[in-house]
Amino acid sequence: MTTEITESDALWIEEGTYDWDYQINGQDLIMEGTIDDEFLVLSYTQGVPNPDEKGNLTGTVTTGRNPLEGVLVQVLGTSLSDQTDSNGEYLISDIPIGTYSVKFSKTGYDDYTESDVTISDNQTTTVNAQINLTSGGNGSVSGFVADAINQTLVAGAHIEIEGTSFSTTTNGDGIYYIENVPAGNYVINCTKDGFEDAFLNIEIIANEDVSADFLLLPEGSTNYGSVAGIVTNTDGDPIVNVVCQVEGLSNSSLSFDDGSYEIFFIPAGTYNISFTKPGYETLVVENVEVTDGGTTNLDVQLQQISGTGTLICYVENSFQIPINGATIEILGTSLTGTTGTLGTYTFQSVPTGNYTVRVSKTGYTTQDIENVEILSGLPQYIYVTLTN
Repeated sequence: MTTEITESDALWIEEGTYDWDYQINGQDLIMEGTIDDEFLVLSYTQGVPNPDEKGNLTGTVTTGRNPLEGVLVQVLGTSLSDQTDSNGEYLISDIPIGTYSVKFSKTGYDDYTESDVTISDNQTTTVNAQINLTSGGNGSVSGFVADAINQTLVAGAHIEIEGTSFSTTTNGDGIYYIENVPAGNYVINCTKDGFEDAFLNIEIIANEDVSADFLLLPEGSTNYGSVAGIVTNTDGDPIVNVVCQVEGLSNSSLSFDDGSYEIFFIPAGTYNISFTKPGYETLVVENVEVTDGGTTNLDVQLQQISGTGTLICYVENSFQIPINGATIEILGTSLTGTTGTLGTYTFQSVPTGNYTVRVSKTGYTTQDIENVEILSGLPQYIYVTLTN
């Protein structure tokens, strides 16, 4: 590039040719100036970097106040890159001297680019970066922390969402709440002096509250196991809300809709396990062995107590208005009835068992409600909404 200056007050500069050497941002520049009685002509040339002159780039990448692993760090304009380790640190060696832009990227996080990074010969340049989770709306997480052995709530437990600045402690009731967390997948940690550390994998969903409860083991509590299985009736159908109890201990569980249960944190040893639910004969399984760190499988069947029960049905429309004149049938039996002005009908003396109940009325979509369980001497309620 040649620049001509047509006017100059620098009359004291003598005629001739001059060279100036500069180094700007690691680049060598040579300026040549020729002065005569009319013009000052300046010529610039860029020096060629010595390929043997190289430097290094290092630093730490964080999100919030926590190091972030797996971030891709690229020296743009070259093929040189590295990924951060578990401490959020990276190192890129043997970079030709010069000035570069450095890009930091990781899936689920906003990209960040640091410009004008100078690499000098035989030196290590440090560039730290902080990147943020990609915005996809915010949600919250809440739950409780309890002592798994003594079954008491734990106050003052520290809760932290890994890789972020979000943290809190449980209140006097062992409850915690963290709000305005960007949507995404996280690991949430729970620590408390005197207890083993615990963690959970959670997904924060925009505009929703996610539940994450912690059961902490006291330090040194390693000789514990569990008992798990399925509870069914004699027809093989799952039974919900069965109380599964370790006799002599407070450890217990309720069975879920699929009949599954698991009793946690049982000290290693041999126990009797009881299974109870109204309308069923109580079952006690003796001499169940619980091993250190193991899970003992125990599937059981409960026998319904024979007899009859009551079925009370309530039917409404999508506007929550009771439907008069809906037909209710207990399939497989001759039992049928019609709702009154309050939308209800009661079946008396229904033999114990599991049934499908059909609800219908002209102008509405018929509904079948499956697995309606009738227990001896007990009422069963079903609530049905019919749609047009």
